[in-house]
Amino acid sequence: MKVEFHIKDIAITAKQKSLIEKKLLRLKRYIKDEPLLIDCYLRDETSPEKGGTDQAVELSAVINKEKIYIREVDDRLMRAFAFAFKQFERQMQRFHKKRIDKSHAGTDNYIDKALKALRFKK
Repeated sequence: MKVEFHIKDIAITAKQKSLIEKKLLRLKRYIKDEPLLIDCYLRDETSPEKGGTDQAVELSAVINKEKIYIREVDDRLMRAFAFAFKQFERQMQRFHKKRIDKSHAGTDNYIDKALKALRFKK
């Protein structure tokens, strides 16, 4: 698993970067056997027309031809990351659960064993 940062017009400390990377690497437990690249885009979207400060965080990953993309905007970078990370983690959990459900679908081992014990054919 690899995290790739794309930082534009924003100052980020090494501590913040390592915290973001550490949290994203925790998601490895959902995808164990596949190589995964997570792109983390950190942008400052402040402009004179908008007024105020806007920090955007975008997280994206492609897993088995399925793309997960989350975008969150807030006035503080780490708060935007926290919101985006929660959504991203939920999407990864859904993907993991769907994958497990597919792998268990069609396996009725306990039914087969019961029928075999009773000497019936399915």
